Amino acid sequence: MTEKRQIIAVPQNRTMPFSTVVGFGSLIFVSGMVGRNPETGQIAADISEQTRQTLANIEAQLGIAGLSLAHVLKATVFITDMALVQEMNRTYREFFKDGLPARSCVQVAALPDAEAFVEIEVIAHR
Repeated sequence: MTEKRQIIAVPQNRTMPFSTVVGFGSLIFVSGMVGRNPETGQIAADISEQTRQTLANIEAQLGIAGLSLAHVLKATVFITDMALVQEMNRTYREFFKDGLPARSCVQVAALPDAEAFVEIEVIAHR
């Protein structure tokens, strides 16, 4: 039996060239999210609040697949300034009370959303 990829969610802006949530077998892939509030379009001016909103956005995407952050196996964090990592980590930890997933964290020169300091993508299991 050949498994097929399942498009679970797409961006609200359908001109974006990617899916936000894709399933394959027992794995769920959530595209990189930033801390922009999807209802207001606003983004916080500090890393802690951006991280909080980013993880809330990821949790909402996982919810479309019937999952939560407790299902996350691996996260990749893209951050624009490594000097912000410790503050980001403090907020990040609050969201993974059942154990931290594996993670990579890399500094990038810029993110597609010019106001974002952090973008996070995850791989989860169902």
